[in-house]
Amino acid sequence: MAPSPRITCDFCEHRCSLADGQHGICGIRVRKGDAIYTENYGEHVSLAVDPIEKKPLYHMFPGASVLSSALYGCNFRCSFCQNCSISQPELYRHLQTRYIAPDELARNLTDGGYPVAAFTYSEPTVWQDYMLDAARAIRAVGGRTAMITNGFFTEAALERMHPLIDAFNIDLKGDEAFYRSLCGGHVEPILRNIRTLAGDAAALLEVTTMVMEGEHSEDGIMELAGLLDDAGVKVWHLSAFRPAYKMTDHAPTRPEFLDRLYERITAETGIPHVYAYSRRHASYQQTFCANCGGLCIDRRRFALAENRLHDGTCPACGTPMYGVFSG
Repeated sequence: MAPSPRITCDFCEHRCSLADGQHGICGIRVRKGDAIYTENYGEHVSLAVDPIEKKPLYHMFPGASVLSSALYGCNFRCSFCQNCSISQPELYRHLQTRYIAPDELARNLTDGGYPVAAFTYSEPTVWQDYMLDAARAIRAVGGRTAMITNGFFTEAALERMHPLIDAFNIDLKGDEAFYRSLCGGHVEPILRNIRTLAGDAAALLEVTTMVMEGEHSEDGIMELAGLLDDAGVKVWHLSAFRPAYKMTDHAPTRPEFLDRLYERITAETGIPHVYAYSRRHASYQQTFCANCGGLCIDRRRFALAENRLHDGTCPACGTPMYGVFSG
């Protein structure tokens, strides 16, 4: 029997319809006969140990070291990509890789005593079959998992991932015009996935937006803030753009622009935990109780300085903190 003329990949919202031998937009999903395969399954371009705060995840095991796992590939073509050497096809093809089986990744986790494996640096959505196989192996040895992602995955993919991924950090980059002009994607599927995870009490979700002054306006960021507030997002990180990839001539984000956004968001929305890296304001990285305002977690330059939580609750009023802090 002849193979089907087209098969659709359901990993991400590009939903590439592939003929035999054809690659998807990501460059690593390829059709062979009547199936679609991940071409670089298990082939790592990076295996590293990071502070969990650098993911960033501020509400999961503060101060922990996490095992960071990365294959190459991405379903976006962001002109400003900060990890373009492992995400963009014209740059990653020459990279040397090392195959790490899911069980071996789980052994690396337990041997190092790390509580969490983070799938990160590139876009795990496009190699989610490996990520999920590894997550099963990690769950079997008592570990936790985190996915650092652009969030452009399908509802079917989220159904597969949700039972096996303990924490998500989704990158909300901008509005629809921003995605169309600078990323090669669309914002609504990302907002849909944010709404789904924010509304699920069993999910840990943190959202990140890299602010690009000149491409983002204050009012535009405040519109995103309203969407996240309405969705019930509890944690939002603001980071500053640094020139990279095809936008090396674009000016970096000024600290005062990021500071002003932080101040507006915390004053004008109900998002309880907003963070921004500020050279002038260390408090922008601290975690305060959403009920009484007391200091619960103190950080300095993305590193834990002091964790004052008592079994995941505020030391002053006993209110439970959003997140995963034990177990």
